[in-house]
Amino acid sequence: MPSPHPPYPPHPDRLAPSLLQVQAAGPGPRAPCCEPGAGSADCRVDLKQWIYRARRAAASCPAAAEHLAPFDETEHPDLWAGTVRDGVARGFAARLEEACSLAPPSDASSPEDDGAEIVSGKELRRKRDLLVASGGARARFTRKTGLLVVDRAHDVHSENCLWFEARRDLGTLDGFVGAHDERPRLFSAQFLQPLQYSVSACAARLVLEGRLGRGEVGWRCRLTVSGRSDQRDLGVTVELADVVEGWRLRSRFLGLAPDFVRHECEPVREVVDGARGGFVADTLVRSCGRLRVGDEVYQTPAAARPGPLRHQFWIGPGA
Repeated sequence: MPSPHPPYPPHPDRLAPSLLQVQAAGPGPRAPCCEPGAGSADCRVDLKQWIYRARRAAASCPAAAEHLAPFDETEHPDLWAGTVRDGVARGFAARLEEACSLAPPSDASSPEDDGAEIVSGKELRRKRDLLVASGGARARFTRKTGLLVVDRAHDVHSENCLWFEARRDLGTLDGFVGAHDERPRLFSAQFLQPLQYSVSACAARLVLEGRLGRGEVGWRCRLTVSGRSDQRDLGVTVELADVVEGWRLRSRFLGLAPDFVRHECEPVREVVDGARGGFVADTLVRSCGRLRVGDEVYQTPAAARPGPLRHQFWIGPGA
C-alpha cells in the first residue's frame, strides 16, 4: 500500500469528479505533487487500450493530436495513468475515442478468404491436431499439449506456451498487491475447447472457447489464433466476456522473447526469467476498485467492473 504520509500532496486531477472539472482547471499545478504509483501501469486496462490507439492516431493526424492537447501528459500524469475517479476516466476514454475517430481509418486488416473450409461440431472434435500457419510463425494446438509455437527462421520452438495467471488483488489503482499466502492460479490454453477451425490455401483460423477457473472464481474466455501466408506473424486475440472483481488476470507466453510477442495496448507487461527461458506476462484485466487520495480512499467500481475486453497480440518477428 502507498505510504499514508506521501512527501507531496495529491494531484488535483485525483480529486476531480469529472473531466469537465479537469479541463476547467486548466494545466496542472507547477508545485510538486505525488506522481502516480509505479504499479499503476496496468490499472484500468480498458483505458490503456484507448490510450494506445489515441497515441497512434495523434502520431499520424494533427487534428487528433490537437484534440488531446488540452490534456498534456506532463501536466496531467494521473489522467494518463488511470489513477483518477470513475467519472474522469469515462470522460477521458470518450475524448480518446474522439481523437481516434479524427484519424484516417487503418487498412491493416487482412481481407477475408471466401474459399475457406470451415470445420466445427463433431467433425472438429475428431481432429486431434490443428495447425495455423503464417508466412513465418506457426502454431499447432492439441488438447494434450496445448499451443505450440514454432518459427524455424528465428530458432523458436515453445510447447504449451500460452497460460493464464490469476491472483487476488489487495492493492489500489497505484499498484497491485497480491495476497502473501496465496500462489497464482495457472490455467493452460489447452483447457479451452475448439469451437471453429477454418483453413484455405492462404489462411487459417482457430477459435477456442471455455472458462478459466472453476467455482465462483473464473473468466469466460475466447481465444482466436489466425495466420496468413502473406504475413510473417500470427494473430492471437483474447476476449473476456466478464471479469471477477478484486482479481488480476494475465496472459503468460512462455519461451518467447519479449519482442516476439507484441500487444496492442499501452505497456502492461512484466518480463520474468525462468528455467524454460522465462515468460512475458501481460495484464488482461486488473479489476481493482480503490483509489487513494492522500489519506482518503475512493471507491472506483467502473475500474473494478469494466465491460467485455478484447486483447490483440501478434506473435512473430514483426516487420
